[in-house]
Amino acid sequence: MNKEFSASMSLFFKVTTTILIILIILIGGILFKETEVYVAVIYAIIIYPLFAYYYLISLNKIKVDLNNIYFISKIKTNIIPINEVKIITRKSQNNLIIIGARGIYGLMGISMDNYRCNIKNRTKLIAIELENVKYLVSCDEPDEFVNTINTLKNDKETP
Repeated sequence: MNKEFSASMSLFFKVTTTILIILIILIGGILFKETEVYVAVIYAIIIYPLFAYYYLISLNKIKVDLNNIYFISKIKTNIIPINEVKIITRKSQNNLIIIGARGIYGLMGISMDNYRCNIKNRTKLIAIELENVKYLVSCDEPDEFVNTINTLKNDKETP
């Protein structure tokens, strides 16, 4: 059994990302025109790679097979064995305080309650807790995803 769950950006994050990209490009252009060149170069060396980095690590999709959950981004895949999942639930969007990228390609970073976050839609959150790591992600069909993982966990626990 292989299932794939897409992770699409909500309208809010699409608009936020577009506005931030336009602002960053405008600020870069103003710096090149109005300040010393080295200031603009330092800005470009720091800011533009950050945008590329967050784009590359943003969640693309989640795959599930009989044994593992795969969080797939453009450059990296995190693998979580299903038998290590202690709790998987839907989570509400209140109290999302995250240290990291807020608004560009979603929410990515560490939350104040120690979840590793890669969120593209705040209304479709899923909390996955392992023994010593917690994840907060979103996908387009969160209820089906949670049901799939709970079914696979139950199948593994019963002989």
